[in-house]
Amino acid sequence: MVSGAKMSGKWRLLDLSYASVFQNLALEEGLVRSRSSGSPPTVRIWVDPPAVVVGRFQAVSAEVDVALCQQNNIPIGRRFTGGGAVFHDEGNLNFTVVTPRQRGISLAEFYKTNCAVISNLLDHLGVKSSYVPPNSIEISGKKVSGSAGALGREFALWHASLLISTDEQMLKDVLQPSRAGRATKFIRSKWQPVVTLESALGRHFDIEDIKRRLIDSCQTCFGVELENGELSPDEQRLMESLYDRKYSSSEWNLHGFGT
Repeated sequence: MVSGAKMSGKWRLLDLSYASVFQNLALEEGLVRSRSSGSPPTVRIWVDPPAVVVGRFQAVSAEVDVALCQQNNIPIGRRFTGGGAVFHDEGNLNFTVVTPRQRGISLAEFYKTNCAVISNLLDHLGVKSSYVPPNSIEISGKKVSGSAGALGREFALWHASLLISTDEQMLKDVLQPSRAGRATKFIRSKWQPVVTLESALGRHFDIEDIKRRLIDSCQTCFGVELENGELSPDEQRLMESLYDRKYSSSEWNLHGFGT
């Protein structure tokens, strides 16, 4: 579980997506910042339009085919957590958990226990998968889910992506530079062959059904009850502020300069 210990009780469920990758990423940071003002433990399930998202410490030019993104109107965003570059579209389900931090949990334990939510979901779908440290789930040696996280003094955040029916060719094309092994002072993506649930099993999956199963898996693995909720007015204002001054700016998204 995200904090390293079961936190019984009720958590907030946010089934909340914006039409802009930049707003979606602003909310991810906003949920963490809101922990200091008493926001409840929260699970968010969300979907992005076609977009590339790079890790906080990456160089866009080393990870992304920028020209191809421009040709296909695919925006490039930067999240506030580390890790590698990913491609999102409507066939990719994103899953975020924000809770208080429990003391004594290592980063390795943090990733392993949270990835169990995805592994449990796949088990219930009849899919044999493997956890690959530090933060991936594979089917037959190909990555179907990756994650990133942040451990602060008072919070723990983990967010993951699950490839359901993602455009695999577009993913490979726009992330082609990340496969090159050139040296750089920035964090490089660790390229792994990828697979979607649909191509791995040869059948269609309904994303709404996967959402329901993911919620069930979360409740089972974390030992909590999820209740539908919404953003507070303060959280909404914080998301909008982060979007306006940071996530809507090319300085942040392309170069990593922002606060």
